[in-house]
Amino acid sequence: MTCAEFQRVLPYIIDGGGSAEEQQHLATCQVCSDLIADLRYIAEAAKLLVPMEDPSPKVWSGIQESLEREGMVKPARKHF
Repeated sequence: MTCAEFQRVLPYIIDGGGSAEEQQHLATCQVCSDLIADLRYIAEAAKLLVPMEDPSPKVWSGIQESLEREGMVKPARKHF
């Protein structure tokens, strides 16, 4: 198995699955085993990210106004 073949099935084996051939490649290829380690590290680190808070309505209003001024969107209709 080549690295390219292994990397094509990577999404299916990232959590420890995979065929005997894929596991053998992983055990003998430093490049692919490093890649798996890096991806697992990234996935674990991503779990630690703090959820962002939604910006205030003023931010969205400002974006809308800028887009309208630049002619990228039609002005919003005012509801009375």
